[in-house]
Amino acid sequence: MRLPPLGLRAKIALALAIAALLPLVVGLIALETFGFGHLLATKGRLYESEARALSRSLEMAVESQSGHFWSWIAADPALPDFLSIPRPSLSPEETAAVEKQWPKLSADDPLLREILGNPASLSLSRYAASHPQAAEILVTDTAGRVVAATRKTTDYDQADEEWWTIGRSLREGGMWAEVLHFDASADVFSLDLVLPLHRDHEFLGVAKLVLDVSPLFLGLHAPDDDEQARLEILLPDGHILARTNDKGFESLKEKLEPDALLSMRVGRTGWTLTGKGTIDERMTGFAAIQSPEIDRKLFEPGGYVLYSSPKNAVVAPLRRQVMLIGLAAGLATGACVLAGYALVDRKILQPVAMLSQATRALAETVNLRRDPTLSESEVDSRRRAAKEDLERIESIKTGDEVEELAADFGIMTSRVMRYHRELESEVDAKTALLREELEMAREFQNALLPSGYPDTTLRTDPLRLGFAHFYQPASTVGGDFFDLMELDEHRTGVLIADVMGHGARSALVTAILRAVVRNHVISAGNPGDFLGILNRELHEVIERSQQTLFVTAFFMVLDTREAKVTWAVAGHPAPLRARRSTGNPPQALWSGALKQPALGLVADMVYHTSTSAIRAGDVFLLFTDGVVEAENPGGKEFGMPRLISTFDESLDGPLAAMPAKIVCEVAAYQKRRHHDDDVCVVAVEVLPGVVQEAPARTASLTGSVPSGA
Repeated sequence: MRLPPLGLRAKIALALAIAALLPLVVGLIALETFGFGHLLATKGRLYESEARALSRSLEMAVESQSGHFWSWIAADPALPDFLSIPRPSLSPEETAAVEKQWPKLSADDPLLREILGNPASLSLSRYAASHPQAAEILVTDTAGRVVAATRKTTDYDQADEEWWTIGRSLREGGMWAEVLHFDASADVFSLDLVLPLHRDHEFLGVAKLVLDVSPLFLGLHAPDDDEQARLEILLPDGHILARTNDKGFESLKEKLEPDALLSMRVGRTGWTLTGKGTIDERMTGFAAIQSPEIDRKLFEPGGYVLYSSPKNAVVAPLRRQVMLIGLAAGLATGACVLAGYALVDRKILQPVAMLSQATRALAETVNLRRDPTLSESEVDSRRRAAKEDLERIESIKTGDEVEELAADFGIMTSRVMRYHRELESEVDAKTALLREELEMAREFQNALLPSGYPDTTLRTDPLRLGFAHFYQPASTVGGDFFDLMELDEHRTGVLIADVMGHGARSALVTAILRAVVRNHVISAGNPGDFLGILNRELHEVIERSQQTLFVTAFFMVLDTREAKVTWAVAGHPAPLRARRSTGNPPQALWSGALKQPALGLVADMVYHTSTSAIRAGDVFLLFTDGVVEAENPGGKEFGMPRLISTFDESLDGPLAAMPAKIVCEVAAYQKRRHHDDDVCVVAVEVLPGVVQEAPARTASLTGSVPSGA
């Protein structure tokens, strides 16, 4: 479907909308894509900061415990002194034997009493008693054998344990925290600290301090302003060790999805989305639990602190903020568009509309005189309106090209209106002169037509003739012509002709034809010869004028003594012939097409003469093509059948009314007063002759010439 064309206002409004909305849409997309991402990243960094702070507090607590242990060793040198005492070394086989018997050793066993009762173990027991978070402490020598402990350990030989291998490789003063875990038997969360022991830069052994971190977890809590936030302790393998609840921390066996775990292991500190694709999708900040004293690149952290909230709870305020920003930007853009349109409308559209209205008003004033439906007062009123429009144009002050255009248009309009007035005056004068000349031409043309009919009542012939006609040109003057010629006492000639076209040129040809007819009336006894003479005269005149012109004609001679009619035709429609009181319909004077061209086309054309008998009651109807070719509003012609029917109906009336009746029927068929072509109808009736006893009586007309003809 094709859309209707847009007006100037619609185009400017559309351009303003596109110019404003396109950047707005791009801005909203950028705001949604980058701005929202930035806000989300900012929120994620806040969660990361929370997790880092909680992780750091846990690390500081662990470092504090290790610091207390170092301080105790420095204050009580029993442990370093004991480790510095040389002791017999055991072979691998002996160590394996002790390791095998170790689980079965009772508290009274000498080896176990030696380990748990030596000065180093007693010092460790005193430390554990003063530090409740120290759940267990054990110390090994350089070979990995347990030499001191606060209680019986699970193994005697610790050299094959990972913690001992790592502790053995740590630098002096270093520390390594093992993975957090939950001790189900003790129902506590524990963390193992591994510390290398040295004296005077000599490696003495490795100490393992097992801390109960449950009290440390209780010190971790989410901010009070985030009710949906939760804390979790994550192990390096992805298992969630603990999660906050209403009573503190609870032990869990859940596992984090691999993608989120990979992000944490790579970044160690940051934020990510966990639970993707589930109803529990959360924004999670994370931070590794690791002492700053160890190499973070070489060792896995002891775990991760996770701080999270539901994604929807985090995103909804951000998205609402983005929407508010977009709404504010849209309202501001709409206000700017309206303001811009108001400015354009005031400075451009309204002046242009005034120019357009003035143009239409000026155009209407050009045709005011030509519109016959307008009165003089209406014409004056519209001209005053056009003048007022011109004054409004001159009042346009926009200070730009529109004002210059309005000024130029005002000058042009005033000149056009002045020229129009001058032209109207000149046209009125010339029209009046032309009308006067045309009126004179009409009177002259009417003078060329017969002023009376031949009087055949004085003849002693057995027949006499009656005449009637109706002539109406399409304009003031026309190209149809007829003539009645009294050739002698017994013969009367009837000529009807139709000059091509109508108007002044055709009227001039009819005048020439009238002169030629009168010059050669003596040769009119033979219709064919007579038309040949007219043809040669007209052809010569037309050829000299170098015009394309022709005249159709029909000429007949009625002989009232011999009771016959002779005729010849030059391209003219066949007249109709009827007989009163017989009931027979009228018929054409001949049937078929006669190859007799119109006058003025072929110089030496010979026209054929036909003869037919006549008797009283015969009526001949001669007409021009303006009768049968008249069209109704639908474009359909009046036609020969309708003319025959109208002619047949008029036979019941007097001859004098017959032509006028036929022309009235044609006018009614056209449904308008003016004919498109000239109309001429001539009726000739053959009447019985009357023997006159007083032949001296003056001639009188049996018909009349309508004054309107």
